[in-house]
Amino acid sequence: MNPIIIKYKSTIASNFKLSPSLHRKSISQNNNSLKVFDFLSRNLEKKDLGFEVGSLNYVKNSNYFFIRTKALQNHTFLPEISNESIESIHPKAFKNYNLKKGDILISKDSNIGEIIILDKNYLNYMPSGALYRLPIENRKYYLLAFIKHSFFRNQLDMIVPKGATIRHAGTKFLDCKIPLPNTNEKNIIAYVEAIMKLIIEFEVAIKNKFRLINDIIITELNNGQKKNKFNFEQPFFNNLKESKRLDTGIYSETFKKIDFLIKNYVDGFFFLNTDNFRSGNTPEIRHIGTDSTLKYRWVTPTNCSDIGYLMVDERISMLGENNLNQNAMLLINRTSRGGRGEYVGIAAYYDISVYGTGHHNQGIYRVFNYTNEDLIFMTCFMNTDIMRKYCSFMCVGSKMKELKASQFFTIPFPNFDKKIKSKIVNLYNNETNLNKELSIIFDKPDLYLNKGGLVQLEILLRKLKTKLNDTLEKIIINEKITIDFSV
Repeated sequence: MNPIIIKYKSTIASNFKLSPSLHRKSISQNNNSLKVFDFLSRNLEKKDLGFEVGSLNYVKNSNYFFIRTKALQNHTFLPEISNESIESIHPKAFKNYNLKKGDILISKDSNIGEIIILDKNYLNYMPSGALYRLPIENRKYYLLAFIKHSFFRNQLDMIVPKGATIRHAGTKFLDCKIPLPNTNEKNIIAYVEAIMKLIIEFEVAIKNKFRLINDIIITELNNGQKKNKFNFEQPFFNNLKESKRLDTGIYSETFKKIDFLIKNYVDGFFFLNTDNFRSGNTPEIRHIGTDSTLKYRWVTPTNCSDIGYLMVDERISMLGENNLNQNAMLLINRTSRGGRGEYVGIAAYYDISVYGTGHHNQGIYRVFNYTNEDLIFMTCFMNTDIMRKYCSFMCVGSKMKELKASQFFTIPFPNFDKKIKSKIVNLYNNETNLNKELSIIFDKPDLYLNKGGLVQLEILLRKLKTKLNDTLEKIIINEKITIDFSV
């Protein structure tokens, strides 16, 4: 909230800086609060801060890694491990922080205030110098929930104003206030922590199901090879003439090995049908927002997760016809994210029964008129580790990486046996009756975590996050909270 009048003492307090953001105020109807510092079990020490190893120590094929701030993202409580968020480093540069499951990391630089909790032991990883590991024992999950909330982020934005350069918060985040319940404090904090712990369980389960899908696909490809042996050769002039490309990506040994792996599969392979493939567009006259009254689901590359579902609920109303009226595989064809092109070609399954009718922009191609099983299988296949590499070698462009429609038509898909395909599809989208029994989610979480497909778990995860957010909002405005373990 911005004050109408800025007083002289406020100017003195900000060292005579007149930036408007420095004079904003965070308004809460709840005066019962502690600072982040008060939740720590001891003062922050040098050993809690990560370390910069320097780019000279970045090497390939090392078993030791360096965690960047990009591993901390707003949409998840877990670290996002990718080529962008970690860097393999020389073993001699590695400092052992003994990172354990349950450790909390917070960023003091770049995306300041972003926070995660480790889902497992990361013993061969070390945090960058922009990350603190918080020494916290009690009310850990309560603090984690509030630091992820916009109430904390708004405070930090006032303390460390945004500018043209990378922001550095130091330890200023320790001064941010964390509201506490005014009544029934012990039980409500336990309630918030129970929701928070279940959210983490669901995020871990989604992550594990995705890895299992990936492993099944890779294993089946490797085990289902014909007797032909891969033989790498440098490109001939005719290869360059045929592809009309001089860049080295599609001529690399890695690309050719993946291409061979798919095309040498014992049951053959197939290509996308050009008749079932269309581009999207952004309507000239439209209204986009999060209001549920807007007519269609709005889909852009940034709304798609890396593992096959929509993670941002945006809506659109517009003049003209929408383009998502049936189940489809959505393929991201261009993005400025990721310098190596590994995010081009990521797929998401658009389920009309889940998302309703929608509309996607020109950064996405849609594939339709296949069975739901085939659409889901192709989505899972496109998101495997090998296809991320494959698409990164194939894409064109320097700043904005892109795959053209003609390039998607050259991507081979393996003809997996129906039994294997069904196993993959059920891990992704297992349509059970779980959603009818949401009231027992806290009593029997394993029922959901084991039986639910990746999509079903994500739907429940969003419900849990909404429940958490609503509870935190009530604490902030000092409103009565009813402890209710149904979703």
